Amino acid sequence: MLAVATPQSALLTGNRCVACHVAFHGGGLRSELGWYSSHDVGLLRWSALGFEALEHWMDRHGNAFWDGRLLVGADFRVQGFQSHNPELSPQWRIFPMQGTVRLGFQPLKAVQAEFGVNGGRPRFPGQQQWRGLLRLSPWAGTLTATLGFFPPPVGIYADDHTRLARRFPGARFDSPQETYLMAPDFAQWGAQLEWMRPSWLSLTVGAFRAGALQQVRIRTDTGERPLSSSQATIAAFHGWLAPSWRHAVGWLGGSWYGNREFAYWSLFGGAGWIDHAAGWVEYTRLHLPGVIRRWSLSAELELWLWNAVMPYVRLEHGESALEGLTPVPYTTQLVLGARLFVLPFVELRPEWRWVDTERYRSSRIAVQLHLFY
Repeated sequence: MLAVATPQSALLTGNRCVACHVAFHGGGLRSELGWYSSHDVGLLRWSALGFEALEHWMDRHGNAFWDGRLLVGADFRVQGFQSHNPELSPQWRIFPMQGTVRLGFQPLKAVQAEFGVNGGRPRFPGQQQWRGLLRLSPWAGTLTATLGFFPPPVGIYADDHTRLARRFPGARFDSPQETYLMAPDFAQWGAQLEWMRPSWLSLTVGAFRAGALQQVRIRTDTGERPLSSSQATIAAFHGWLAPSWRHAVGWLGGSWYGNREFAYWSLFGGAGWIDHAAGWVEYTRLHLPGVIRRWSLSAELELWLWNAVMPYVRLEHGESALEGLTPVPYTTQLVLGARLFVLPFVELRPEWRWVDTERYRSSRIAVQLHLFY
């Protein structure tokens, strides 16, 4: 079982996201179970490289201290790549993507808190340097409440920030100031209720203050328009069904996120053969009346080979139709890659990507190094 925030992980293991993460919809701090699920995943062991003391320390302590009341975690990512857009820098670049340290505290069985800080400088509108939440579970396994500064429940949560589901498709939006609808480390002040009975049903309803979403501005020929005013309230609904049968698991669901100014919704589905293969599809649509209509469709298939090798293929297409603008900005991309867990808590992610837009067509190779705990 893997505690990495991807939709495939839930389908490959047959578990809910919250089984391995503190946050109900995945991502962020890993639970004690989530940590141990990754502890034995790796092509090599640390002891094989002469780090017996490090492996012994991890075996003894894990990520939980003080009888499990205190949890620690971290995620660090570095990526090397070339830009697909010829108008941007064509040189091979290496840049830090993430440097997050997290703490969790559970003074009581029904009370759990999480706090995380990203040491990097925010690069995208809406990106935040911290997140914090309080999770109350008076009826464990049935109804929980989450409040604080955290991501809203929108679509499928995944750690690949290049997916079109949370971006504006099209070369017109390649600038770092315009590319993201919901940037990495996006968070808002809000509260939500989560229902998870029976075991194959999950429902979430919440309300959030627009805040960071006001930073997301859409540039048109007549000026700029924020996606939502900073003081506005945004409603969120997320639900999914997760039936299972023997070694097969699936899910089908959707989400709606918006107010009187805009609406952003998602439909998604997936199927998995536990410990072998998983695939999913997601359709998203954003409507800001009089300004933009954008949509995207993504489909991905991943195989679980051996203990720590996961090749995948993803095909996506999306369009961002600005009012009165032709041709319509679009992006089509094909991604061939793999998640290689070289050592426990060390992931290498090489990929080849082909991209076609209204302005250019190109193919590139990229490599990401992910250290987590």
